[in-house]
Amino acid sequence: MGNGLEILVISFVLAFVVVKLLKPVAYWADLVDKPGGRKTHDGLIPLIGGVSIYVSVFLSSLWFLEQPIFIRLFLLSGGLIVFMGVLDDRYDLSARVRLLAQILICSIFVYGLDVHLTSFGNLFGLGEVNVGIFGYPLALLSLMGAMNAFNMMDGVDGLVGSIAVISFVGLAILFGANGDVNFQLLCWAFVGSISAFLVFNIWGKPHKKRFKKVFMGDAGSMFVGLSIGALLIKGSQGDGAAFSPMTSLWLVLLPMTDMFTIMYRRIKRGRSPMEPDRTHLHHMLLRAGFDKRSVLTIMVVVQLSFVVLGLYIVRNGFSEFSSFSLALAFVLAYQLILKRSWRLIRWTRKHINIAH
Repeated sequence: MGNGLEILVISFVLAFVVVKLLKPVAYWADLVDKPGGRKTHDGLIPLIGGVSIYVSVFLSSLWFLEQPIFIRLFLLSGGLIVFMGVLDDRYDLSARVRLLAQILICSIFVYGLDVHLTSFGNLFGLGEVNVGIFGYPLALLSLMGAMNAFNMMDGVDGLVGSIAVISFVGLAILFGANGDVNFQLLCWAFVGSISAFLVFNIWGKPHKKRFKKVFMGDAGSMFVGLSIGALLIKGSQGDGAAFSPMTSLWLVLLPMTDMFTIMYRRIKRGRSPMEPDRTHLHHMLLRAGFDKRSVLTIMVVVQLSFVVLGLYIVRNGFSEFSSFSLALAFVLAYQLILKRSWRLIRWTRKHINIAH
C-alpha cells in the first residue's frame, strides 16, 4: 500500500496514456460524439474519458489498495456501469433500458456490497432520524440520484470532471481523518484519473491530432456519480462512520439540487423528468452571457465553497441541524433564483455587455 501522492501520480499517468491509446479505437468503433441538435461542438469527439478513468482507477487500485471484498465488487460493479455507458454512448439506448440497467447495477452496490442507509443523522435537532427497513431502497434511490445528477451536469467542458474531483478530494480528506486509508487512496486514484481526463477535455482541441479533445460520455459521468454516491453512503453510515450523513450532502449539494429542481420543473410542465433540455444552471449562466470557461469557473467555485463549508462544519463541531438549515437555505435560494431566472438573465446580459 502506497501513499496518496504516489497513487495520484500513477493514476494520472495511467489515464493520460489510456486516453492516447484509445483515441484511434474510438474512431474505429464509432464511439464519438457528433455535432447536431443540442450538440454545438466542432468535429467528431472521442467518448473515451469514462473508459480511461475506469481503467486507471482499476489498475492503480490493484497496485496500491488492499483487496477486501468491498473493493473487488466496487471495481466490478463500476466496470458494469462503464460498459452500459459505452453502449449508451455508441447506440443511444432507450430510457427504459438505461433505467433497468441502472437499477440492476445499483442493486449490486446496495445488496452485494451492503451499501445501505441506517440514519439521516440528527437533522431537526430532535434526535437521530433512523430509516429502519427503508434503508436499502433509499440507498438504491440515492445511488441512482447521484449517478444521474452527475450525468445531467455534463453540458460544459470540464464541468462534471471538475465537480467530481472536488467531491473526491473532500472524501479523501474525510476518510483520511478517520484513518480509513484504503478508501482515502481510492479517492486519490479518482482524483488523479479524472484530472488527466480534464487535461484533454478542457485544453484539447477538436482538430489537434496530438492533443485532441475527448469527452467523458455517459460511461464516465455515471461511473463517477455512482462511485461518489457509494462512497458517501459507505463513509456516513454504521458504527465506524467517517463522517455524518449531513456532511455527505455538502459534497453533492450542487449537482443534486440542480437535478431535483430540473426534474420537478419538468414534471410540473407535464414532461418526462428524464427528458433532456437546456434548463440546467449552466444553461442559465450561458444564456446570461457568460462564456463556457466563465460558467465552469463559477460552478467550480460554488462546488468548492460547499465542500470547504462542509469540512469546516465537521472540524468546528457544528450541529447537524445547523448544517441542514444552511443547506436548506441554499436550496430555497436556488429555487428563488430559477423562478426569476429571466429577470436575472436580462440584468446580467446588460451589465456584462457594459463591462465589455
